[in-house]
Order: sequence, then structure tokens, then C-alpha cells
Amino acid sequence: MFAKLVQPAVTLLNRLPFKFKIIVSISVLFLLLILPSRTTFMNYIEKKERYNNQFTGVTYVEKIHSLIYQVQMHRGLTNGYLSGNLSFKKSILENEKAIQRELDVLVAYDKKTLGILRQNREFVDALARIELIKIKNIQQLKNGKTIFSVHTKIIMQLIDTLHQISVRTSFTNSEDEKLVYIARLLEEKLLLLEENIGQIRGIAVAIFTQKKISRSQKSALLTRYTLIKSLEEDLRESGVLQKSDNYLSLQKEIVLAIHQLDAMLTTVNEHILLAQKPDYDSKVFFAKATEVLERYRHLYMHFANTYEKLLRKLDQSLTRELIFITAGFILILLSALYIFAAFYRSIAESLKKLKHASEMIAEGKTEIALSADTKDEIGNALIAFNHMSKKLRKNISFLDSYKMAIDETSIVSKTDPRGVITYVNELFCEISGYSKKELLGRSHNIVRHPDVPRELFAGLWKTISAKKVWHGVVKNRRKNGGDYIVDATIIPVLDNRGEIVEFIGVRHDITELERSKEEIRKQKVDLLTGLPNRNQLLDDLQTVKKPILFYINVDDFASLNDFYGMHMGDRVLIHIAELLRDVAARSGSRLYKLQVDEFLLLFEEGSLTHDNDSLVMGEIINHIEKETAQCDATECVSVTLSGGIAFYDTDGNYDNLITCATLARKVAKKENRKYLRYTSLMNKDADYQSVMESINKIKKALAEDRIVVYFQPIVDNRTGAITKYEALVRMIDEDGKAISPFFFLEIAKKAKLYTKITKVVLDKTFLMFEKYPQYDFSINITLEDILDQEVAAYIFNKLIGCSRTDHIILEITESEEIKDYTPVNEFIQKVKEYGAKIAIDDFGSGYANFEHIIALHADFIKIDGSLIKNIDTSEDSRIITEAIIAFSKKLGSKTVVEYVHNEVVYEKVREMGADYSQGFYLGEPAPKVVDLSEKIGMQQETL
Repeated sequence: MFAKLVQPAVTLLNRLPFKFKIIVSISVLFLLLILPSRTTFMNYIEKKERYNNQFTGVTYVEKIHSLIYQVQMHRGLTNGYLSGNLSFKKSILENEKAIQRELDVLVAYDKKTLGILRQNREFVDALARIELIKIKNIQQLKNGKTIFSVHTKIIMQLIDTLHQISVRTSFTNSEDEKLVYIARLLEEKLLLLEENIGQIRGIAVAIFTQKKISRSQKSALLTRYTLIKSLEEDLRESGVLQKSDNYLSLQKEIVLAIHQLDAMLTTVNEHILLAQKPDYDSKVFFAKATEVLERYRHLYMHFANTYEKLLRKLDQSLTRELIFITAGFILILLSALYIFAAFYRSIAESLKKLKHASEMIAEGKTEIALSADTKDEIGNALIAFNHMSKKLRKNISFLDSYKMAIDETSIVSKTDPRGVITYVNELFCEISGYSKKELLGRSHNIVRHPDVPRELFAGLWKTISAKKVWHGVVKNRRKNGGDYIVDATIIPVLDNRGEIVEFIGVRHDITELERSKEEIRKQKVDLLTGLPNRNQLLDDLQTVKKPILFYINVDDFASLNDFYGMHMGDRVLIHIAELLRDVAARSGSRLYKLQVDEFLLLFEEGSLTHDNDSLVMGEIINHIEKETAQCDATECVSVTLSGGIAFYDTDGNYDNLITCATLARKVAKKENRKYLRYTSLMNKDADYQSVMESINKIKKALAEDRIVVYFQPIVDNRTGAITKYEALVRMIDEDGKAISPFFFLEIAKKAKLYTKITKVVLDKTFLMFEKYPQYDFSINITLEDILDQEVAAYIFNKLIGCSRTDHIILEITESEEIKDYTPVNEFIQKVKEYGAKIAIDDFGSGYANFEHIIALHADFIKIDGSLIKNIDTSEDSRIITEAIIAFSKKLGSKTVVEYVHNEVVYEKVREMGADYSQGFYLGEPAPKVVDLSEKIGMQQETL
């Protein structure tokens, strides 16, 4: 089809000489480029002029705003002065100087730019009134009310002046909606908000000074109070800026400003509007109100700065667009000229030389010298080919030098894809004691040390077979039976098809370094705290008949070090060590310090039993947390702890007790518990036989219908009533005990039983939903479920057969693992077509990427318990949670907070505006849905 279209042009060009073909082609191309370029340049000039006017406009805005702010300050000070606070006089005089300075700066700028202020009636009238309100002329006015109104008139005239400048400079005229939004705030709405704040400050200061309020004052306060609340909403609608570079910092400023303003309005409401008699310190209120004005002044300048940045970005984009278009035009024109020159000359011979040279390089011959018969680009290419051959020879020489350097300093070997040694260097032979003849043709098993587990080599082979580099420390055996330790790197070498042709191993002898480390490990005292360390504990365990271990760990100690510094982290550890010394002395136990933030108490049989171990552990953790929270802030900071308990009867090998206690703490941390006692079910790294037993237990539980669903209530924070339940999978063992998914879900995945469990959870949850249609039900699904076509189809079939899909919520877990949003968004879109909703689970854990909220279009954001559990004591947790809630509201998503474990936390998250709450304080997971109509208000007896 294409050949037929171009055939007439080909026929015409074939009749022309070669030179004219190129000239005709370039001429047509040149005309095609010139004709549309005029419109492009005219558009550039028009936009450039508008951007320059807007830059001028934003400068006027900043300077007029500064002048308005000073007039507002003058009004507040004068109002206080006339109401009896004569101490304001000095501040008034300083303020009048500031007003004059702002006027001088504004007029000077106007003279250099537009020159319109002297002809502006509103501005000239405002200047006259500014002279009238000065303290030296204040007696000419009738009363304080008149002076207040004159100030207000000046401010409104300045705002009108700003409106006229805005029109003149096209300040609000832009194709960018973010720029228009900010311009409208700067032009009027923020100014009116500041003006009404200033008026409330003046009226309230007068009322607090006089200790009484008139009807007109109360009416004025109510009017401005209502107007401010209305203007606040414009600030809250800042979602249009969410794609701006500084959106989060701007949003933070908005939240802080609104919070400070609401506090001031609360003072007005409680001490004036609702009080029987105004009773508040006028100076204190004046200072607070001035702080609010200063905050909004700062916010105003922040918006102005954002406007300038956005405008500058548009201006730069316009300039780049012009540059790219011009460069493209020039590039195409030059390319056409180059083509003309290239085809005009005879290039066949030069191309033949290049072809022959390429064949020589393919044969490994790099001694190439091509003669350049022409002085054009082809000639340059021939010369460049000569340079390339020289570079190639030089690089090969360098590679040989590098190889020699590595051979001289490293232990090097090569093997074929099967692992048979094909090369070893002299250093390999020297350190191993074997000759090259003894090594070549053998595998590396010849130097394998029996102390090294087979699993290490299995992992090594799996890694390099997957075409990845393996790095690790390996202990090898010499020919004479001795040993040496190497830091090894094994690199797979691939051919042009990506297939492995050989493996190269580069090793460094670190025997002395490892032995030095071993000497350090043999030390038995922790240098920081002076406590016995792990080595001493291992020795002591050999002499204790029936030991009981209490393992205690500081939660998120790495973050504490990052935030406060390692110096403060060391102080905290020393303080905790002192507290635990007292505990050990009182309880008759022995105290040890293991790793950086790990402590361990060793009890003996008789001092503890299975009945009181949890009580003792809880008392110890509560004591440490309380003492660190109440200590001197310059010496330590508040921390939380978690722990694990291991009894001598859990394992015949006492050395393994430390591992058991550590594992119990990990499980407690994952399940948001303070501590847990170790059980054999916690050991997910059991041997093959144990794993097979676990798989058989899961299969049997599936066959006997012992895979069940527990339901945890979710409370509406506005009403206090249960409106949702989250479905949580459990396995009931043969003794009737409910087993957490932590102990069987990963094994089920490896045994290919996970899909069956997922279907059981879906079936039982939907069955429960049909019984209680008045509640929403949340079901956890993973990225693996979404990508599994069988599971996804099963979910869709369930939704098709459901009568009320709008009550179904699918919670996406492990969202940080999502790399490609396309299949996930397709799944979400289809789910929403059926009427179901989407939630993001555990948001705030890990790195809390806000990208997931935006990309997944979630209806609910579940804030992770790691933020909520300390929200009543941690300012950082509170700030981050407030930001997530505010961001979610902007996107129209509801928020659910997890791990609400006491009344203080529950009330805190309600105050912060979270929509729903979930946690043990509000209800533990249970096998049945409890249909409660009353509100949740008190802790359950089971907690």
C-alpha cells in the first residue's frame, strides 16, 4: 500500500540528477518548516509578555500585602491604646515608621514598573487616610469606633487597588488551574481572611479591656466569625495543588494556620460570645491574635512564593519549548544539508573500506589503518575508525594489566557452567597448597571445609545459576588439613545470547581479620553498660539446671538513634540497664546485655512458674516504660519495649533458649503484643520433618473444616457504633485452640494450599455477610491474590452472586510490593464495577509511600498500628497520622486507625478526624459477629 502511494514521487525523482534530488527535497522540507514557525513564535511572544506582567503583579501583591499587614497592626495597637492600654504608644510609633517604609518601597517599585498608583483614586485616598490615623492626628477623630472604621476603609481601598493591578497584569489569567487558584487566594480571599482576623483582634481587645460588650460589638464579632469560617473552606480546598513540588509543606502550613486560627476563635467564643461577662487578658489575646496574623502573613508569602515558582516553571517550560522547536528546525535543516553533501560525493568506496575493517575486527584483528580519501564526514568516520582500533588495542592492553593486577592480589579461579575448574592463578595454588595440575578438571569441593553447611553452597549455586552475582564469606580447607577464610565473589559470565559460559571467582584472604573478630567475640562484658554479654550468658547456661529467659528489646531503636543521635541512644541504654539492675536485684535473677538494644534476665526454676511469668514480664516492661517516660528529658527519652519468654522445657538444648525467647518477641511484635511465651509453633525455620508435619496439619484442618474466619469489629468514630467487621483467618488445632496465620500461612503458600485457604475465607465471609447485611465486611487480599487469575476469578464470581456488594471491602495488603500498577488497577476497576470498595491495609508501616493512595484510588486508608500505638505519647506519630488523615480527606478516602488499645488513644484519633477505629480496646477478633447496637465507650472486660 505504501509503495503504491510513493511511486509517483519516486518516478518523478528518478528523472532528476542526483544533485537536484537533494536540492528539491531540502527545499520542500524548508518550506514545510518555515510556514508553521510564525504561529509558534507569535504564541511565544504573547505568553512571554503575559508571564512578565504576572511576575510584576505578584511583586505588587507581596508589597501591598506587607503594607496591609502593617495597617492591620496599627489598627490593633491603636484600638488597644484608646481602650486604655497606654503602653501600646511606643509600638504604635514604631509601626507608623514601618507603614512609611512599606509605602516608600511600594511607590518606588511602581515608579520603575507600571507607574499607576499616583493615578489610582483608591490608593491616593488611602494615602490621605493613612496620614489621618497617625497618633499625632488621632484626637481629630471622634472616637475609637471612627478610627477603627478608617483603618478598615484604608485596607479595603488597598485591596481594591490590588484588584485593579491584578486586572492590569493578568494576574489570575492562566491555563494552569493551580496558578489561578493561588492568584484568587492572593488577590482577595486571603486578604479578606487576614482583614477579618485583624478586625476580630481589634474588637476583642477593646471588649477584654473594657470588661463589657455591647450589642453592636457582639453582632460585629458574630459577622466576622462567620465570614472567617467561610473563608477557611477556600483554604481547605487546596487539593488542586497536590501535584505541586511543595504541596506537602504548603499543606502543613495551611493545617497549622487553620489550627491556630481555630484556637483564637475558640477563645473569642468561650470568653466573649458564650461568657456572661468578658473575662480575658487583653494583652495576652492581642499577642495570640497577632501570632495568628503573623502565621497567615507567613502563609500568604508562602502562597506568593509558590505562585512565583509555578510561574517561573511555566516560563522556563515556554523557553525550553521554543528552544526545542528552534533546535529541531535547525537540526532538520542541517541534517538535510548533510545528506545533500554526503550523497553528492562518491561514498561507495569509503563504505566498502568500513565493511572490510568491520570484518577484520570480527576476526579479532585490531591492527587497522584506513586511508581517508575524502575530507567530509565519511572521511572523518574512516579516521575515527582508525582511532577506535587504537583505543581497542589500548583497552585490551589495559584489560591484560587489570587481569595481571587481580592475579597478583586476589585468589582467582574459573569454572565451566558445570562447576569444573578451568583456571586457577598462582595465589590460589599458594594459599590452598594444591598445584594447578591437581586443581584443573576438579570441582571446588576439593577445598571445601566440612564446617561449612551444605545450605551455603546450595544457595551459592542457586544464585549464580540465576545469572546473579554471589558474595559471601567462606571457610576453605588447605591440602595439609589447615583452614583459611576468604571473602568471595562469584560472577557468572554471559555470552551475547545471555547464556552462562563460565563462572569467575575472586577471593581475598581474610583469615587474620576473622580471627581478630573471634577474639573480640570471646570477650564477656558489654563495653557500654558493663553488663555480662552473650558469651557470659552461654557459659552460665551450662551451669543452670532449669533456666527461664526473659528477653527484652527496645522497639524501633534504630529510628531513635537516627532521630536523636547515637549519643542519646547510648544514654537511653545505660538508663535502661540501671533500671534492669534494680529489677534483677529484687527478683534474684541475672541480667545480661546481648546486642545493641537487647537485654536478657535469667531466672531459675522456683523463682517463676508458668502461672506468674506473664505477670512478672508485664510488670517489668511497664516499669521500664514508665521510668524512661518520667526521667530527665536531657538524659533520656521515652521508649517502648517488647519481649519474649522461654522456659527450659521448651527445648532440650539450653543454648537454643535464647533463639526461642527472641522468636517469641518477634511474634509478639508482629501481633502487636507486649510479650509472648515461646511455643514450638513459633519456629517457622524447623527442619524438614517439622515442616511436613505442619503441612499435614493444614491439609487435615482443611479436610475437617477447621480453617475458620474470626471477625473483629470496626467502629464509626462519629457515632461510636460498630458498622464494619474485618475477616481474619484462623486455624483451629485438634485441641480447639485458634492458631494465628503467622504460624501457618507462609507454609501454606509453599505447599500450594494458600489458594484453598483463600477460597474458604471468601466463602465463610460472604456467608456471614448474608446473615448480617447491615454491616460492611473487609477481606484481606494480597498482591499474589490479585495476580492469581484463579483467585481473582473466584472473587469476581462471589461478587456476582452477592446481593449487596456495596457492603464488601477488599483490603490490599503488602501494597509496598507493587511495582506495576496496571494489573492491580484493572482488578480494582473491575471490583468497583461490581460495587465493592477498596482499602489499603497497614498504611504508615515501612516507608509509607503516598503514591499507593493516589495510584490505587482506595475508598479506605487503614493507618498501621505502628503509628497509632504510641500516638498519645509520640509527637512524631501524631504529626504523621494527622498528615495521612488530611491527605486522605483531600482525596475523598475514609481513614481507619488500627491498634486502638486504650481509651486515651481512642479519644485522640477521634479528635484528629479519623473516620473509623479498630483494636482490642473496641473488640477482639471472635468467631461470630456480635450484633451490638450500643456505642463503644468502655474497655472490654477481657482486656
